[in-house]
Amino acid sequence: MLKKHPTQPRLGTISVIDDREVHVLESGSPNGSPVVVLHGCGSLAEEVLLPLENSKHRLIAIDRPGYGLSSPLPPPERGPLGQSFWIERFLETLAVGPVTIVAHSIGSASALHLAARRPELIKALLLISPCCSPLPPKPLILLRAAVAPLIGAPIRRHIMPRWASFFLRHGLRSSSFPNALPAHLNLLPAGHMIRAGAIETMADELRVFNRDMALLAGEPEQLPVHVLFGSQDLIVDPNRHIAWLRQRYPGLLVKRLEGVGHMPHHVAPAVVLRMLNAIIEERSPLSAVDPPRLTDVA
Repeated sequence: MLKKHPTQPRLGTISVIDDREVHVLESGSPNGSPVVVLHGCGSLAEEVLLPLENSKHRLIAIDRPGYGLSSPLPPPERGPLGQSFWIERFLETLAVGPVTIVAHSIGSASALHLAARRPELIKALLLISPCCSPLPPKPLILLRAAVAPLIGAPIRRHIMPRWASFFLRHGLRSSSFPNALPAHLNLLPAGHMIRAGAIETMADELRVFNRDMALLAGEPEQLPVHVLFGSQDLIVDPNRHIAWLRQRYPGLLVKRLEGVGHMPHHVAPAVVLRMLNAIIEERSPLSAVDPPRLTDVA
């Protein structure tokens, strides 16, 4: 179970870009190849960075706008397209040259938009359980209630924060299924994650997702794009999103982890690190011997 006492968020550095704060966590080797790490919907830089800590590269994980300690964008800009401009400004301020981006789930959508608009900023993309294809509507009853007129404000400002550990535990277990919830995720700061502002950001991000992904421009064919999916992902349908990506990247390299859900970076961090090393060193990770549960799809 998640700890009952409040867990404090991991604190990094705060940058100010366009009068908005950007919270950044760094790990790995300061002199290594720069890797920007993007978390998924409702999460934090802290979460997606946890399984990647032992890297020889310079990992730069950011709280996406409206999550954690990063300031929100205006509601119309909270989708993948608007966030891609936000990441662009961050990279220009960072001034480290082309970067590799590692993105989980819906964070992949912003990375794809950035790669389409500014390919010179991106060396390669490693997408983990990417959510990128336009999606059919989902009920999302609690989230809809939390942003509904009249009843929404008290739900997101009082009820959900009061039961933050319960809601975070439920979300993490659903994402991890059919795998057990990794013990290190118990350390995530529930009260910091289940906040009114983050809930509004999540709803706004999802509200414009289909519109933004329908606008995605053609992709640069030479950009290396590697994808890691769990075969039992119940949050994001692997087949749907892989097929959508293949239409844009015919040379897409895909790995599937058999029996794994939406959190392969926590279930098999060694696989993610090997894929990251391979894409940076411009060699195929298929040359390595993988565990029997791993299926490689060229």
